[in-house]
Amino acid sequence: MARFDFKFQHILNIKKHKENLLQEGLSQLKRSFQHEESVLWGIEDKTKECLFKLKELQAGIISIQEIMDYHNFLTSLSEDIIAQKNKLESLSMEIDDAISKLVHASQERKIFEKLRERKWDEFRIEASKEEQEFMDEVASISHERKNR
Repeated sequence: MARFDFKFQHILNIKKHKENLLQEGLSQLKRSFQHEESVLWGIEDKTKECLFKLKELQAGIISIQEIMDYHNFLTSLSEDIIAQKNKLESLSMEIDDAISKLVHASQERKIFEKLRERKWDEFRIEASKEEQEFMDEVASISHERKNR
Protein backbone atom coordinates (compact mmCIF):
# COMPACT_ATOMS: atom_id res chain seq x y z
CA MET A 1 0.00 0.00 0.00
CA ALA A 2 1.28 3.44 -0.91
CA ARG A 3 1.90 5.98 1.81
CA PHE A 4 -0.20 9.13 2.17
CA ASP A 5 1.44 12.18 0.63
CA PHE A 6 -0.32 15.55 0.92
CA LYS A 7 1.09 17.74 -1.82
CA PHE A 8 0.35 20.96 0.11
CA GLN A 9 1.96 19.81 3.38
CA HIS A 10 4.79 22.34 3.00
CA ILE A 11 2.28 25.17 2.57
CA LEU A 12 0.31 23.92 5.60
CA ASN A 13 3.52 23.90 7.65
CA ILE A 14 4.26 27.48 6.57
CA LYS A 15 0.71 28.55 7.48
CA LYS A 16 1.07 26.96 10.93
CA HIS A 17 4.43 28.67 11.46
CA LYS A 18 3.03 32.04 10.37
CA GLU A 19 0.10 31.63 12.74
CA ASN A 20 2.46 30.78 15.63
CA LEU A 21 4.57 33.87 14.91
CA LEU A 22 1.48 36.07 14.82
CA GLN A 23 0.29 34.54 18.10
CA GLU A 24 3.66 35.28 19.72
CA GLY A 25 3.56 38.85 18.39
CA LEU A 26 0.06 39.33 19.78
CA SER A 27 1.16 38.00 23.16
CA GLN A 28 4.08 40.43 23.19
CA LEU A 29 1.77 43.34 22.32
CA LYS A 30 -0.60 42.35 25.12
CA ARG A 31 2.29 42.21 27.59
CA SER A 32 3.44 45.64 26.43
CA PHE A 33 -0.10 46.97 26.83
CA GLN A 34 -0.30 45.64 30.38
CA HIS A 35 3.07 47.18 31.22
CA GLU A 36 2.12 50.57 29.79
CA GLU A 37 -1.21 50.38 31.60
CA SER A 38 0.58 49.80 34.91
CA VAL A 39 2.84 52.79 34.13
CA LEU A 40 -0.30 54.89 33.61
CA TRP A 41 -1.73 53.72 36.93
CA GLY A 42 1.56 54.68 38.60
CA ILE A 43 1.41 58.18 37.15
CA GLU A 44 -2.22 58.53 38.20
CA ASP A 45 -1.29 57.40 41.73
CA LYS A 46 1.51 59.99 41.85
CA THR A 47 -0.99 62.65 40.78
CA LYS A 48 -3.41 61.67 43.55
CA GLU A 49 -0.61 61.68 46.12
CA CYS A 50 0.58 65.10 44.98
CA LEU A 51 -2.93 66.55 45.12
CA PHE A 52 -3.40 65.12 48.60
CA LYS A 53 -0.10 66.60 49.82
CA LEU A 54 -0.96 69.95 48.26
CA LYS A 55 -4.32 70.00 50.07
CA GLU A 56 -2.59 69.14 53.35
CA LEU A 57 -0.04 71.90 52.85
CA GLN A 58 -2.73 74.42 51.93
CA ALA A 59 -4.39 73.75 55.27
CA GLY A 60 -1.25 75.14 56.92
CA ILE A 61 1.22 77.80 55.92
CA ILE A 62 2.72 77.32 52.43
CA SER A 63 4.79 79.60 50.25
CA ILE A 64 3.80 80.63 46.76
CA GLN A 65 6.95 78.93 45.43
CA GLU A 66 5.85 75.58 46.88
CA ILE A 67 2.41 76.01 45.34
CA MET A 68 4.03 76.81 41.97
CA ASP A 69 6.32 73.78 42.30
CA TYR A 70 3.35 71.50 42.99
CA HIS A 71 1.38 73.08 40.14
CA ASN A 72 4.31 72.56 37.71
CA PHE A 73 4.71 68.96 38.87
CA LEU A 74 0.99 68.31 38.46
CA THR A 75 1.08 69.84 34.97
CA SER A 76 4.01 67.58 34.10
CA LEU A 77 2.14 64.54 35.44
CA SER A 78 -0.94 65.53 33.46
CA GLU A 79 1.14 65.67 30.27
CA ASP A 80 2.64 62.28 31.14
CA ILE A 81 -0.86 60.85 31.57
CA ILE A 82 -1.92 62.17 28.17
CA ALA A 83 1.23 60.73 26.55
CA GLN A 84 0.70 57.40 28.28
CA LYS A 85 -2.95 57.25 27.16
CA ASN A 86 -1.79 57.93 23.59
CA LYS A 87 0.67 55.03 23.88
CA LEU A 88 -2.11 52.79 25.12
CA GLU A 89 -4.40 53.84 22.29
CA SER A 90 -1.66 53.12 19.77
CA LEU A 91 -0.97 49.72 21.33
CA SER A 92 -4.68 48.97 21.35
CA MET A 93 -4.87 49.64 17.61
CA GLU A 94 -1.79 47.43 17.05
CA ILE A 95 -3.44 44.66 19.09
CA ASP A 96 -6.63 44.95 17.02
CA ASP A 97 -4.56 44.75 13.82
CA ALA A 98 -2.61 41.75 15.15
CA ILE A 99 -5.86 39.98 16.10
CA SER A 100 -7.23 40.59 12.61
CA LYS A 101 -4.07 39.16 11.01
CA LEU A 102 -4.12 36.18 13.38
CA VAL A 103 -7.76 35.41 12.54
CA HIS A 104 -6.96 35.57 8.82
CA ALA A 105 -3.91 33.31 9.23
CA SER A 106 -5.96 30.87 11.29
CA GLN A 107 -8.63 30.72 8.59
CA GLU A 108 -6.00 30.05 5.92
CA ARG A 109 -4.47 27.25 8.02
CA LYS A 110 -7.89 25.69 8.63
CA ILE A 111 -8.60 25.68 4.88
CA PHE A 112 -5.46 23.64 4.23
CA GLU A 113 -6.17 21.35 7.19
CA LYS A 114 -9.67 20.64 5.84
CA LEU A 115 -8.20 19.95 2.42
CA ARG A 116 -5.65 17.60 4.04
CA GLU A 117 -8.48 15.78 5.88
CA ARG A 118 -10.43 15.35 2.63
CA LYS A 119 -7.38 14.02 0.82
CA TRP A 120 -6.68 11.66 3.74
CA ASP A 121 -10.26 10.37 3.59
CA GLU A 122 -9.97 9.87 -0.18
CA PHE A 123 -6.66 8.05 0.34
CA ARG A 124 -8.17 5.75 2.98
CA ILE A 125 -11.18 4.95 0.75
CA GLU A 126 -8.90 4.20 -2.21
CA ALA A 127 -6.60 2.05 -0.06
CA SER A 128 -9.61 0.17 1.27
CA LYS A 129 -10.83 -0.47 -2.29
CA GLU A 130 -7.39 -1.72 -3.35
CA GLU A 131 -7.22 -3.99 -0.32
CA GLN A 132 -10.69 -5.35 -1.05
CA GLU A 133 -9.75 -5.97 -4.70
CA PHE A 134 -6.60 -7.78 -3.56
CA MET A 135 -8.59 -9.90 -1.10
CA ASP A 136 -11.16 -10.69 -3.80
CA GLU A 137 -8.36 -11.74 -6.14
CA VAL A 138 -6.78 -13.94 -3.48
CA ALA A 139 -10.16 -15.51 -2.75
CA SER A 140 -10.76 -16.06 -6.45
CA ILE A 141 -7.36 -17.72 -6.94
CA SER A 142 -7.92 -19.83 -3.84
CA HIS A 143 -11.35 -20.88 -5.10
CA GLU A 144 -9.92 -21.84 -8.51
CA ARG A 145 -7.23 -23.97 -6.88
CA LYS A 146 -9.80 -25.81 -4.79
CA ASN A 147 -11.91 -26.57 -7.84
CA ARG A 148 -9.05 -28.13 -9.77
